[in-house]
Amino acid sequence: NATKAITFGDSILKLNRFDKIDRNKIIYYQALALQNNRNHLKAINYFKKLIPVLKKNKKLHISALLGLSNSNVHLNNYTIATSQALEALKIAKKNNFNDLIASANDALSFLYYSTGDYLSALEYLSSSVNIYIKEENDKKLSATYNNIAILYKKMGDYDNAILFNKKSLKLSIKNSDYFGIGKSYSNIGRIYTSIGKYEQAIDYLKKAINNNDNNNIKNNIPYANLAEAYGEMGKLNEAEKYYLKALKLILKNKNNHEIKNIYTDLLKVSIAKKDYKNAYKYQQKIVKIETKIKIHDNEEKLKMIENQHLLDQKKKEVIAIKEKKNNQLIFFSTLTFLFLFLILFLKQKNKNTKLQDEKEKIVLEQRVLRAQMNPHFIFNSLAAIQNSLLDNEPIKSATYLSRFAKLIRQNFDFIDKKLIPLVDEIDSLKNYLDTQNLRFKNKFDYEINIFADVDINSVDIPPLLLQPFVENSIEHGFKNKNDKGKISINISKDGNAYCYEIIDNGNGISDKKKDRNKHAIDIFKKRLILRNKKEEKLFKIHSSEKGTTIKFCLIND
Repeated sequence: NATKAITFGDSILKLNRFDKIDRNKIIYYQALALQNNRNHLKAINYFKKLIPVLKKNKKLHISALLGLSNSNVHLNNYTIATSQALEALKIAKKNNFNDLIASANDALSFLYYSTGDYLSALEYLSSSVNIYIKEENDKKLSATYNNIAILYKKMGDYDNAILFNKKSLKLSIKNSDYFGIGKSYSNIGRIYTSIGKYEQAIDYLKKAINNNDNNNIKNNIPYANLAEAYGEMGKLNEAEKYYLKALKLILKNKNNHEIKNIYTDLLKVSIAKKDYKNAYKYQQKIVKIETKIKIHDNEEKLKMIENQHLLDQKKKEVIAIKEKKNNQLIFFSTLTFLFLFLILFLKQKNKNTKLQDEKEKIVLEQRVLRAQMNPHFIFNSLAAIQNSLLDNEPIKSATYLSRFAKLIRQNFDFIDKKLIPLVDEIDSLKNYLDTQNLRFKNKFDYEINIFADVDINSVDIPPLLLQPFVENSIEHGFKNKNDKGKISINISKDGNAYCYEIIDNGNGISDKKKDRNKHAIDIFKKRLILRNKKEEKLFKIHSSEKGTTIKFCLIND
């Protein structure tokens, strides 16, 4: 648990009973804990604390560089990651640290594996094999054989993949490494599944599970791999059974990303079984866990910004103290210092402004996410799908369930992006309108009119910009309306600007709705203001008993 590791490490460091070497080791293990928990941004900050103070402790310096490289690979910062891994390899070779030379080779192999260059990755692992054989390090040699097997599998060479997995298995059995034994059995089983040899796959995967059970090893991967094999064979009940066993183990680890993957597999099995009741349940679970992941990620971003702000404030305080101590300098020195301080202050003020803007953007993203995925909309949409199930319309239900799942996924994909293609925004909007039409039993019609000079594939737009106004038309404009509602969305071009017009024939905006509508418009205008193109001044709204018209334009650079 990364949080517990960080807290425990901080409490130990406060005791001030350790020398510099031990303190640096504690920070290093805190960074590893964050890395293992996929919190790579924070892990990088901890590794960076170590780099400037580790020039004398070369081994820990190399390990910290490799840790930085690993996290940067996960963040797709491949150029930086390559530089850090090569620097670590250079220092290790210079000092004849064979174990760390092999570790650097492993890091570079992982880097090339991540970029899809499997031959280069295999070359670096082969160098590590020679070192581990020479050093008689069977445990690391076994792990390297396992990684070579993964590369061969990626290249479609299943025979060599099985060969190296069996080499890894042999070493693990020799050294009674039961964790390695279970891992090799599971990997071999997964390969047999890939080539359609399901009976052999099941045999190896059950060996992995028995090995783990007999040695009290909690590992969900063999269960998930076994479920996959049964699923490929069409034995859906068995597949569901083992996915649920995998889920039981993952829930104890509280790894949201792995939990989401298992729920997604269970959803696929339920749809294949035409068990729409369970499909509905698993879809709800996926929505809930994706929301947790997104909120957690944004909270981590906010914490990083706040920590950076505090660090900058401390730097400012240090500068102020230095200014006070140097008051006795001659007049010219004082003027020079004040001049430099003024420049630094202006830079600091500008930096704080940027940090505040960044924070406001993230807060807006959170608001937009919560507005799009409000529980009221999700519950009612899923209830409508459930009603169609009860009406014995499985094909219609499956269609709407798929469309609703796509809408949820689009919202999560869009929320981290500053701009998306207009074609994607329109596709998401259609999914939303169709889902709402299911809820309200075709209470309204809609049309999306795109003028001939608008190329929706080449125009970019901030994500989820049109949907709040469409939502207001459906949820409030058509409420208590006897005749059928209609929404018209017109997209046109005016010079270097693209204009959007949303027209409905609803009841207009009443006094009761003004506060809610004003809140939505305020968020919309803030998003435009942060674009710094004066687009908020082009926003217009007109509402009466005959309907509401909203128009705004986005300037295309």
